[in-house]
Amino acid sequence: AVTLTATDNCGTATVTFNETSTEVAGACANYTITRTWTATDLCGNDIVHTQTITVQDTTDPTFVESLPADLVLECTDVVPTAPVLTAIDNCSTATVIYNEQRINGSCASNYQLIRTWTATDTCGNETSHIQIIDVQDTTPPVFTGEIPVDGFADCDNIPVAPTMTATDNCGNVTVTLDEQRIDGDCSSRYLLIRTWTATDDCGNSSSYTQTITLACHIKIWNAVSPDGDTKNDIFYLEGIECYQNNTVEIFNRWGVKVYETSNYDNINNVFKGYSDGRSTISRNEKLPTGTYFYIIKYEYSYDGVNGKQMINKAGHLYIQNN
Repeated sequence: AVTLTATDNCGTATVTFNETSTEVAGACANYTITRTWTATDLCGNDIVHTQTITVQDTTDPTFVESLPADLVLECTDVVPTAPVLTAIDNCSTATVIYNEQRINGSCASNYQLIRTWTATDTCGNETSHIQIIDVQDTTPPVFTGEIPVDGFADCDNIPVAPTMTATDNCGNVTVTLDEQRIDGDCSSRYLLIRTWTATDDCGNSSSYTQTITLACHIKIWNAVSPDGDTKNDIFYLEGIECYQNNTVEIFNRWGVKVYETSNYDNINNVFKGYSDGRSTISRNEKLPTGTYFYIIKYEYSYDGVNGKQMINKAGHLYIQNN
């Protein structure tokens, strides 16, 4: 406290000093100091000056240890144990309280941990540190077991789609199969695209695609009625346009060849129930109604290159000419 003096108009003055300290109720160390200076002259006249000093703790505690940083973890990672933090205060002790909250995400493997450390001194000043840990499943499933390979097949012998399985790093997996047909450049050839998709609980997915190149043998429609009604007007060999290396022969019931051609195509080079000219039958002569015999040969392949083989087909053909 400072030393104060006083003057008086008629004589000397004496200054007395008094100081009191009052603590604030509670555990906090805040208190108030009251200082009083009283100046009195010889005649008893006085004057008083009062100084009030309020002492308060307004400073937050400070953590001692290094504070843990935010983390992003894969669901297979080990979540670190929450560290024990301590704190110091400028005027008193500090207590640290820890709290952890889990917020679930869209799936069981996705969640967020919110860790909060709160340091409080005896006067209620506090400071907090928050650590956020994001746990995520970002890894797609992995197919297991035998994986089907691309290949070639006949339309009548398409390999059965296998049941594929997959595993995931954190959860369950669902495998679905989708099949799509993509037509080729002719009616007897097409692609079968099989796509397996493995999806885990968190929506991560992986896919595998198998492509099977398919070829169909020709289908023979064994009746011809060339009457101009657009129904059975030609000897229709479904799919023959895919196999241009072909020959078609037709014989009557006596074994006489009445028609012969190569590169039959169902459009320009076709049999319409007329002879193409033999020793016993004139060219372009309408063949009589009856049962005939055909022999068809064609070079079969899956795609024009793979699986080449010569195919022979023979059978009866019925011609109805009015």
